[in-house]
Amino acid sequence: MGDGQGPAVLELEGEYDLDTVPEIDRFLRRTLGPLYHQDHLVIDLAGTTFVDSSFIAFLVRLASTLRARKRELLLVRPRGQVRKVFGIVGLANVVPVFETVEAARDSLTGGAVPVIPPAFAPAM
Repeated sequence: MGDGQGPAVLELEGEYDLDTVPEIDRFLRRTLGPLYHQDHLVIDLAGTTFVDSSFIAFLVRLASTLRARKRELLLVRPRGQVRKVFGIVGLANVVPVFETVEAARDSLTGGAVPVIPPAFAPAM
């Protein structure tokens, strides 16, 4: 998950909904153990193809918990439907979104600035 040189990086693939979101939390608790919620966390979403409101709620809760501990949740490379959903719900106003893991890591030291997903105009 991490290389010991900065925040933990979690790469998610597939679909995340009411049935699978609890698995992510269990995985993070098992993998990070006592460090869960104690370090910055980057979630790479390049391989994620679908999310629902339960996943969005999980991200918002996780970001809030981390911020209370002066840590950050950073999202990377949302694509397709995932990027569209993030744009519609305004998730980038709550959780920073970046195009690369490196940019997310750099932001923690004042380097990179988040990429806010573009507004989605109605289809013509």
